[in-house]
Amino acid sequence: MEDKTVWTGCDDAILGLGHRCNQEPLVVYDYNNLIKVFIKQGMTEEQSIEWIDFNILGAWIGEDTPIILMEMNNG
Repeated sequence: MEDKTVWTGCDDAILGLGHRCNQEPLVVYDYNNLIKVFIKQGMTEEQSIEWIDFNILGAWIGEDTPIILMEMNNG
């Protein structure tokens, strides 16, 4: 994944690559694991969620912007 766009310091939250027809693959992160990454870095859960929502989910860094996967509860 050396040539892929990634979020610095968030490797533990990477699930893999997402593929789209006629597009380059994108790095896919797990939202819940991102929260855990930032908690390990010293944030509270609330701070982590707020930071992710603004700085990652709210960021567009071009066509290579990573995908964030949020699980759906099918219950």
